[in-house]
Amino acid sequence: MKESWEYVDVHVEALTLSQQGFALLLRQPDDDRVLPIFIGAPEAQSIAHALEGENFPRPLTHDLFKTVLETLQAEVVRVQIVHMEDQTFHANLVLLSGGDEIDFDCRPSDAIALALRFDAPIQVRQDIWDAASSPFEVEGKHGGGESNPRLLLEKRLLRAVEAEHYEEAARLRRPGYRWYPVG
Repeated sequence: MKESWEYVDVHVEALTLSQQGFALLLRQPDDDRVLPIFIGAPEAQSIAHALEGENFPRPLTHDLFKTVLETLQAEVVRVQIVHMEDQTFHANLVLLSGGDEIDFDCRPSDAIALALRFDAPIQVRQDIWDAASSPFEVEGKHGGGESNPRLLLEKRLLRAVEAEHYEEAARLRRPGYRWYPVG
């Protein structure tokens, strides 16, 4: 029998590049904290494409997996961040197939990439949220209090150059680099 845990619903607040690599920021509505999950570049690219709704002539891995699931008449019904050990998050990908829910152990980045493609809820166990989330301040406010991605990118680029982190500055300056605020 599975233990019952309380979960909080979150959404992808942003996908950004930090000194530690790509960070996926999950946020609860009406909460000033985010849960940062550091992910690899391929997963960041896949999530970015899902956030932008981009379609490619040939499917990327997560797009292919979505097509396979749909062909098999299965769907992602939710993603749950279920465990944290040594600052590493573990997730379950919950599918509905033939009227049954099936849980799969999954990296959070892959699970979230699929959740975005299926428009499925993303949930975090309450105790994990309480332990690992941190305050979030949006830099560069404009207009109605929305974040300004261009200002954020320019500030990070300027900081990288000032600190003589030229490889990071080149990565930030590269055409096609984007900061992806959502919502």
